[in-house]
Amino acid sequence: MRFFTLATAVLAAGFSFTASAQVFTDPGAYNNAIIAEQRAMLKKNLRYISKSAHSDNEKKIDAKRLDLIKQTEASLNKVAKMPAFEDDKGFKEQTTEAFYQLLKVYSEDYKAVDMMAATRTATIENMEQYFKLQEIAEAKLQVVNDSVDAAQRRFARRHNMTFSEDAEGKRLANYMRQVSEVNTYQHKVYLAQFRVEKANARLTDALNSQNAEAFEQARLQLIEDTKAAAAGLTAITPFRGKDAQYRDAARNLVKFYATFAANQAAQMKVLMERKDSFTKADADKFNGFINLYNSQNQKLSTAYNQAGNNFQATYIPVFND
Repeated sequence: MRFFTLATAVLAAGFSFTASAQVFTDPGAYNNAIIAEQRAMLKKNLRYISKSAHSDNEKKIDAKRLDLIKQTEASLNKVAKMPAFEDDKGFKEQTTEAFYQLLKVYSEDYKAVDMMAATRTATIENMEQYFKLQEIAEAKLQVVNDSVDAAQRRFARRHNMTFSEDAEGKRLANYMRQVSEVNTYQHKVYLAQFRVEKANARLTDALNSQNAEAFEQARLQLIEDTKAAAAGLTAITPFRGKDAQYRDAARNLVKFYATFAANQAAQMKVLMERKDSFTKADADKFNGFINLYNSQNQKLSTAYNQAGNNFQATYIPVFND
């Protein structure tokens, strides 16, 4: 399951102004020229997000990222060459800087996210780093977008301009809202479920090393973490008031960990403490617990990941504009 960042610059909402001609003799034309470049970048970004949500092909996803970079470079160069409007340099300079920062995010941060996507499930540390990179990219985008928003509004006030919204802007803004809605909901479910993964990993590590003391510590921590995760997931309502499949898949996985830690793992701890005097019955019982864990963990983890993929595919429209 892939998470994704979203550029949400206010210009993407479709704000434009009535302009008398496509020359910079009035502020509307000047503003709209900048919007045209920003929208070109936004569309490339949405294609990248759409491909991330609907494809597992990392090469195709990265191709969309590279396409986004090319467009951002072209838009950056074009806006950088624009003259200031009537010596009002603020809007143009702030937008140029914003485009440059977006280029860095798309080139560096998005690349790091995509690279981590292929290995994030290998270790708990990779999973944490993957999510951290997402948050870093989103935070950078938010700072950039806020600065452009402020610069555009200052420009509008100085030149007595009134905001309007066109059909294309509404369409793009609606797509962005859907992506943001899905992203926000997935992060809530993911974070609630993710809190159990560290203790669960420590449990399996202790099992593999046959360390009964470490196993017991991890087991008790897993019980506490599953209680917190279950409470967090219970507080999450079904998506749009009706679709609970993704949340429930996370709850099923957490519930299994909780039950296993409280019951089977408790018995395994006792058996591990006297492993040197195992009878055949003890060994069969112990191996039975391991087989139960492996089979159910695989089944429920697969269901959870698939539910996340289905959730994205269902609620993020394909963007082919």
